[in-house]
Parts: sequence; C-alpha cells; structure tokens
Amino acid sequence: MADPLAEKLVQPAVNPKHLAYCPTIDLIALASIDEHIHVYRLNGQKVFGITYKQSVNKVNQIKWKPNGQSLAAAYDNNFLSLTNAHTGKMVHQIDCSAYSKSKICCLGWGINFTNGNKVSLELDRFEDGLTLDDVISQNPRVKSMDTVPDLPLDLALLDVEASLPKLSPLSSGGIEDDVFSSRASLDTLFQPLTTGSTDSADILVVGFEDGTVHLSIYDFFEIGSFNLQQASRGFQNCRPILHCSHPYSTTHSMLVSTPIGDQEILHIVPLDLRLISNAGRYLSLLASKSTQLHTVLRYIHQVQRQMHSDFKASQELPSRYIANIEESLQKQADCNWTQAAYHLVVTGNCCPEVKEWLVDQLGERGHKRWEKATTTGYENVRRLAHENLLPALERFAVLMSRLRGLSRFQLSNADLGLSTQEIDNVLDTLSCLQLMAHQILITSGSELRQFLAFSAWLRQEMDIQASDASVAASAEKDVNVDHASTLEYIQGAMTQSQLNSFFNLEAHAEEEPPWDLAAEGRSLFELYKRGLQNAGREGSCANRLPPLDALMKHLDTQCNAIFNGIAETQRRSVRFGAPIVLQKGVSACMDMRMLRELIEEKENFVLYVVLGPVTHQSEVHIYRVLMGIKNGISSTKSVEGAVIKTAGWEVGDVKFVDDDELMLAVSAKSSNRLFRIPYRKIADASGKLVYATINETNVGQRMDGHDDLSSIDLSCPDVASAYTWHEFPEGISWAPERIEVNGRKGRRVICVLAQDRFHYRVYDLDNSGGSEETQGIGVEGSDEVMS
Repeated sequence: MADPLAEKLVQPAVNPKHLAYCPTIDLIALASIDEHIHVYRLNGQKVFGITYKQSVNKVNQIKWKPNGQSLAAAYDNNFLSLTNAHTGKMVHQIDCSAYSKSKICCLGWGINFTNGNKVSLELDRFEDGLTLDDVISQNPRVKSMDTVPDLPLDLALLDVEASLPKLSPLSSGGIEDDVFSSRASLDTLFQPLTTGSTDSADILVVGFEDGTVHLSIYDFFEIGSFNLQQASRGFQNCRPILHCSHPYSTTHSMLVSTPIGDQEILHIVPLDLRLISNAGRYLSLLASKSTQLHTVLRYIHQVQRQMHSDFKASQELPSRYIANIEESLQKQADCNWTQAAYHLVVTGNCCPEVKEWLVDQLGERGHKRWEKATTTGYENVRRLAHENLLPALERFAVLMSRLRGLSRFQLSNADLGLSTQEIDNVLDTLSCLQLMAHQILITSGSELRQFLAFSAWLRQEMDIQASDASVAASAEKDVNVDHASTLEYIQGAMTQSQLNSFFNLEAHAEEEPPWDLAAEGRSLFELYKRGLQNAGREGSCANRLPPLDALMKHLDTQCNAIFNGIAETQRRSVRFGAPIVLQKGVSACMDMRMLRELIEEKENFVLYVVLGPVTHQSEVHIYRVLMGIKNGISSTKSVEGAVIKTAGWEVGDVKFVDDDELMLAVSAKSSNRLFRIPYRKIADASGKLVYATINETNVGQRMDGHDDLSSIDLSCPDVASAYTWHEFPEGISWAPERIEVNGRKGRRVICVLAQDRFHYRVYDLDNSGGSEETQGIGVEGSDEVMS
C-alpha cells in the first residue's frame, strides 16, 4: 500500500481527458466539465484558473511545457492560450485557424539541445547526481556546468538587453492587453537567455484532425505548417494522436491514426528537425531574439493604440463644445469661434453670442470637464511616449542589431535565413519611429502648456462675463494671463492639433496611405527628416508625412519579411520519415517515451509505445522501435513487441513512469490496483518483458497477439501480486480511471483520478510504506469546491 500525499474533492466533475501534472512544480492542471481550467497545489489550494471569454468553446487539449514554466490550452475554436505558471497571466493567445480549419487534436512540447553530445559529456563529468532533468528544468546547479569558458559563444550570448531600462506596464483593456498590465508578466515575457537554455530550443507541436502539424520555437516564433500526407500517400484522412521527443534527438515521433476501410491503423511517423543541427548553437539565440522581437512589436502596437485612444478621447468633448458656439456664431455674427476668441483676447470685447455661451452653456462645470479631458489626454500621450514608446523602440533596435550581427556572419547566414539588407531597412524605419516619438513628446508638451494658458484665460473670461466687475479689476486680473501662449493655442491646437498628423484621426479606412513609403529607394529616415524640416515652409509636403499607424504597418511588413525568411529557411530542414505500422484499432489509453540506450557499445535512440487494449481484447501491447539518426535524417532499424495479458482486469489507463518502468491502472469487481512493470529490454531476464522482432510479413497481424510476444500474464494471481504497487481495499468504491505520472528525480509522483471524476489522489512513487487506513486523513482543503 502507498500513502497518498494529497486527496481532493472537486466540483464540477473533471474531464478525464484533460489532466496534467507539472513536470517541475507540484501543480495539477485539470479541465472541468464546464470547460474551465483549474490549477491546484497538492494541499488543495487553487493557484489560478483559466476561463476563456467565449465560454461556449470546449477545451480540446492541455499540455505543460517541459520546464514547467507555461501551460498550453487548446480550444475547439482553434485558439491556443499560453499561461505563465508563476503569475497565472495569459502570456500569449494564438489563433490557429490560420494554420488549419480542423480542430486541434494533439499538443506536444519538447526541449532539444542543439549539441546533445556536449551536454551528455558535461553531465558525465559530474558525480553529484546532476541529471538531464536538472538541465531541462534549469536547476540552479546547472550553472556549475560552465566550468570551461567558450569565448565565441559567450560573446554571442552577451546579454545587452539586461542593462536597458525595464519596460513599464500598460493599462489593461482586453485579453491581449492584460499581458503587459503587470510587472510580473512583463518580467516573464522578457526573460534573458539563462545558462541552461543557451544550447537548447523548445519546440511546440500543434496537430490538427486533418493531418496538419504546426511547429513553433520559443512559443511564438513560427516555423510553419506541414501535412502528414507528405509522409505517405496512404495518409489521406490521418490525424495525429500523441507526440514524443528526447532532448538529445533531432528527430521527434508522432503517433498517427489513419482510417483504412472500416478500421483505423496506428502508425509511428518520425519528424526530422534538421534545423536543430543545421543552425547549431545559434538556433537558441536566433529563436529567443526573434521571439522577443515579436513581443516588443506587440508592446509597441499596444502603446500606439493607447496613445491614439487617449488623444482621441481628449478631443471629443472640446469638439462638441466648440461645435455649439460655431453654429451660433455662423448664424448671427458671421464668424467662427477661432476669430471670436482671438478678438476677445486681443481687444477684450465680448460679443453677446460668446458671452451667452461662456455663462449659460459652458459654465464652471463644463470648463472643468474640458480642462480635465484635455489635460489628461496630453499628459497620457506625453507619458506613453516618454515611458513606454521610446524605451520599447530602443529595446527593439538592440534586438534587431543582434540579428544584424548574425546576418553579417556569412557562415551562419545560409542556415539562419537572415538578410542584412532587410534588417537595415527595419532599422531605418525604426529611426523614423524614434524621431516621430520625440516629435510627439515635444508637441504634446508644447500644446499642453498652451492649453493651460488658454484654460486660465477662459476661466478668467467666464468670471468677468458672469459678474459686474469694473474694467480696472478685469485689467488687473489680465496680468496673470499668458496671452502669447493663449493666442498660439487658439490659432493652432484648439481646432487643429499637430498631433492629428501623428495619429491620423481624420483618416478613413478606405483612403490610401498619406505617403507611399516604397516610392523612393533612398533612406526613409532621411525623407522623413527632410519632411519635418520643411513642414513650416509654404507649399511643403508636411501633410504627406506618414502617421504613426502607417509607419507601424510598414514596420510590420518589414519584420514579417524577416521572420518569414527565417521560417522558410528552417522549414526546408523539416521532413517526415517513413511511417511504421503498429496495429489495427485505436486504444482508449496509450503513451510514448523516447530513450537513449547503449546497444553494441553505441548510443541509439529507442522509441517505446504502450497501447491499451482495443475493443473486445484484453492485451496491452508494447512496441520497441530502434531508430537510426544520421545527419538529422532518421531510419528504422528494427521493430520489436511484447504483450501484457490483462484477462479479468479492465484497463483504465497506462503511462510510462520513467526510463525503466510503466504504470498500469486496472479495476475488477473485487479489486482495483496499480501495477508497476519494468519495460526496458533485458536479454533473457526471468519475469521481465521479452521483446520479439516483428517482421514485415506479419505487420497486419500484430494486434492479433502472438505466443512469442507474450511475457507477462496478469490474469495469474501470483504474477499480479508480484507487480502490484498499490491496491485499493475492498469495500471502497474508488476505481482509477486516469493517471498522470511525474517520474523526475526528486519528485516522482502519480496522480490518480477516480471513476466518479470528483476525486483525485496523489501518491509518492518512492514511498510505498503505510496503509490505506491513513487515507482518511487527507490534507487541508481537500473538501474545497472549485469556483
């Protein structure tokens, strides 16, 4: 018997298809039947929840990142959300409908080392128990691996961005806006390359029901979409089911189901990612900087939208006030508000229409609203330009300069897909944006000072017109008014702010851009600077200067060209290997694991696949596929199989625990058990799984069972007792339906979901002592109901 570390009652019920245990932190993620995702600690405390705003969409898949930093959740409308495990904030939301119209049916997340042999040798040198899991989870002890300096690599990975000021949070206003709304989420998004990640790249694999597979690196940097039909002509209606990878292997594996007639055939399809070996040590640098560029670009877009929104809001209320007095003046005095206000400032003579408007329509309350709206708008625009836009543009320039350095290194240029000319064009546009940001900062400050002078004069004029004070008293008050600034505001920013040309408030969607940015081949920055210098001259083309949104669209186009060039180069290094037929029929439970084994004094990658019983059968099949990988291209050396007979037991789930054992959850009328069975191939070992080679001649008969494949028969009581790891006592209605295993050293646990789908328990795999009687104790918060 094993003592449970934790037990919890959850309501509403858990969807058994969506249960995931975090690889590095004791967090359990699950999706309830109401399509909400909840993340709990072992003590039952809820850490955070993920609720999609369009609640009608169902959860399709959930998957933890191998280092436990993020949780991916896919919905049936093909939206994929990435949530940070430490902050509970949504880091990114991806619309996958652009890749395929079919639903997401498979999520895979793997970490690959660009030089697996180097990492392996480094780990072999240490005798303090440092493991591969420590490297993947970026354990602090990994820093001790950097004992031998590598000057070229150290210079390439020199983190200049760490010395830049941190970007300031933005006010939230929507799903994506919340990503930049807190300091914690910003620090998570702009994490520098750590020691454990400089030689690795994480690959996110998204599979669709029509056979499309989409790849991306570092969550956001897209490689592209591929179709499994490229692997075989017979894959017409195939769909990916599971994904598996190993940190040292450049080849991933996918379990694929293909309908043939009235049956479904399961295949293993190797996915060769030669880009990992081709780009080498620069892949992690390229992918991380490109990902950060994506993030900074999103941040700049959000700043631009907020600046546009704040300035537009500051102009709406004054425009309504001015429109009211304009209508009266045009009908009765044959002039406009600008002329009347200018006349009033210079002569002090107030016409009846202006006096009525000042006293009866505008009033003290209207003046305060006008002052607050305009002042707040100018201050927000100035603050966003100074605290957000300029620092973001500076960070963008530094990141783009890093890519420019890589592009000028010609030895890596062919493998990375970078173009120095395209990057220079981006930097030129970036200089325009920086110049515009400074102009916005200067203009907003100048117009704010003018408005404050105008507001003080307007308030004073309202008091004069509303009272019977003498001319001498009014003249005395006139001393405190800045008439020059007031007149400048009346002639300019009051009705036609210079910021309008930056934010393009009067432009319509159907109009063409104000300036053809690709019309001349010269520097765009020089053209823009010359346009600003000539803006005050008569007949200048200042009105043709591009606004902020036009420059942002141009920057987007240029950046997309760079990203597409990188993705296209990496896409050419992706291929599907020859499919491997496993069996007929799709099991209700299955798992995959890739290992590196020493065979004939050579390191080889071996893929293990365990498949639960198909309908009307009582056998668990385990397949062992020996793979050969040379220059990033895989081949199949041999396929072997073994069988675990489960007659009399109903198999609920099956999972690999670690590199040696697998866990089998079974139930019967009188007993419910967890079997722990060694699966590694051991020659001539009594009581162990004995693998037999499966030849091409009996491929179609693999799932029928063969005597030479049978090695363990759990229908025998003695054999079942020998492999029993945990048994639930009789009389307790607690049968396991789904299990999730974390087999990492230092935290080897198994999470078991009951068939009632309201309870789950967590057991320590390294501690089998105790008795079932202690299970009633539970933990604090075990009766907590999910909100």
